[in-house]
Amino acid sequence: MARKINSRQTRKPQKRVVGAGLTEYWYLKHLKPLIGLKFELYPRLFGNETMGKINKLIEEGLNDNADVICFFDEDIMQWDSVEKERIKGLHHKYDNDSHVTLACSMPSIEYWFLLHYENTNRYFANSHEVINVLHRYITHFDKKESFLKHQKWVVELINDNKMEIAMQRAEFFGRNGASYSDIWKAIKAMK
Repeated sequence: MARKINSRQTRKPQKRVVGAGLTEYWYLKHLKPLIGLKFELYPRLFGNETMGKINKLIEEGLNDNADVICFFDEDIMQWDSVEKERIKGLHHKYDNDSHVTLACSMPSIEYWFLLHYENTNRYFANSHEVINVLHRYITHFDKKESFLKHQKWVVELINDNKMEIAMQRAEFFGRNGASYSDIWKAIKAMK
């Protein structure tokens, strides 16, 4: 009796997106088919991962020979000294690593959304302050799954070249202001 030979091709390493947050999860899930991005979400559903867990997910991705793109908010540094040190450690370890893209936002991903509409890097104390301004443009924006699961809000973000404008604004500001977002780097890495 002949032995069965595994004829499947070895899976080519791809881009793996890791992160924390329901908003990030739904944004990425909608954005992927809308603009044809190539990546896998890992874990399959983002939760409230700690920066320690995110670091482990980055290492797992690198061990699997994948380029890793990591989404997280940095406002936690304002009230959690342990997470602040972990975030600093991530930047120290990965800011110059060509296989890792840290797509962090201060205070939160909602600031990235706001850049689609406003040219600002003014100080926002937290995501609630950003969301209050964002309501001028996405009137029903809410961080609850009942809102986020609908693709319409992401479609609105990419209409009329708004994403390209946000990318230019975020790149121009860099991390020089009170608010910043490196999500533009992630978008480039996922294309």
